[in-house]
This record gives sequence, structure tokens and C-alpha cells, in this order.
Amino acid sequence: MRKLLPLAGILLLVGLFISACKKDYYIDGGLADPHYNGTIYDYLVKNPYLFDTVAFIVEKAGMKDMLQNDSVTFFAPTDQSIGDALRALNELRYRMVEDSAQLSDIPGSVWRDFLLRYIMKGKHTANQFARVDPANWYAYPGINYVMANGYILNIGLQYQNYNGVEAVGARILLLTDITFDPVTFRNNPYVNVASSDIQPTNGVIHALNIRHTFGFRGDFVRTAEQVLQNQ
Repeated sequence: MRKLLPLAGILLLVGLFISACKKDYYIDGGLADPHYNGTIYDYLVKNPYLFDTVAFIVEKAGMKDMLQNDSVTFFAPTDQSIGDALRALNELRYRMVEDSAQLSDIPGSVWRDFLLRYIMKGKHTANQFARVDPANWYAYPGINYVMANGYILNIGLQYQNYNGVEAVGARILLLTDITFDPVTFRNNPYVNVASSDIQPTNGVIHALNIRHTFGFRGDFVRTAEQVLQNQ
């Protein structure tokens, strides 16, 4: 099981960035046909360079059935995000003179709690989200959504500038952990969607930037360490 995204995976995601703009200026899956003849879980398995570790923790979390049968939208972290999180956990454990942990050592309940932060009920493509502008949040605030485990994320389309003209370029989905600092929007941890509107048979996948901090605010490391110590 890879813990770091290999070079080929990075090149693949870069390719998605480059090829993603369509006539409506959304960042999408970079495919002429965004539909995938399989489930969300199938898509993860069939794209191992980006999602084989994600597929593994989905199974560990007992969420395979959900991603095969339920109608959901998955803002999918990549293997790189999971690898970074595990490495941060093991750096902490090293300082505490503890053995390194493997993906399989972390209980499924922990993986499930954090993965559910990235799942919404129903199918939501990029054009269904409101505009958000972190520099002018009062005018373009996006919308706060309650995710599958009750976690609240602000989700919106950030309009990019193009050739010096404001807000006429690509539109990129932005997810913000709004409850981290409810007063100042720009202080909250956030992540851009790298490739949106991938549409398997039972929902939508929006693939996140590969450098995303899993869980948004770094609490995965603290939670996993506490659970491992109590085992």
C-alpha cells in the first residue's frame, strides 16, 4: 500500500489541471464525457495512482457499501493526503518514542469519522454551488453545508481572473472549514478541488488538491494518536 503519491500520480493530476477547462469554465475531470460506468468505489479502485490508499481506508472504515450503493458526493482526498497524515502521525510517535503506525493499525472508526467530513448526501455537480470569494466574503459567501457526519464546510465556486479581467476565468470549487474561525473567513483552513464533476453511476466525485491536510485542521494526528495509546 503506497503511503506517498508516486511521480506518475503527480503527473496525472497535473494533466488533469491542464486539460480541465471546458467551455463553461469549470474545472472538471478533463474528460469529454465525465460519466463513469461504475460506482464511486469502483472509480477509486480503478485509479490506483491517486486513490488506492483511499480505497483501502474506505474499506477499513466500513464505507465500501455506501460508496457503491448510496447516492452521494465525495470530495475525495488523494493518497498523497493520506500519506502526509500518516507521516505526520509517525513523526509525533517518533518524538514520543513510540513505534511507527501503519494504515491498518488505525481503527476503522477513526477513518470513518474523518472520511465522512468529505461526503454529502445526493449528487452535487460544480454548477450547483454558489459563488464564494474569500476576499469579499460578504458579497459572495458560498453556502455552508452539513456533511454526512454533521461536520460543516463552506463550499462555493471561486471565480478566477483572466487576462487582467476580474472573475471571467475558470471557476474552481473551494471547500473551507468555516467553524475553525467563524469570525474571519480567510483564517479558516481550505482546499481547492483539482478535478470536479467525475460522475460514477451513484454520485459525483470532486478530487481534492494533492497537498490537502487530511481532516482540514490537523486533528487527525491528535485523534489517531489518542486512540492508538488507548488500545
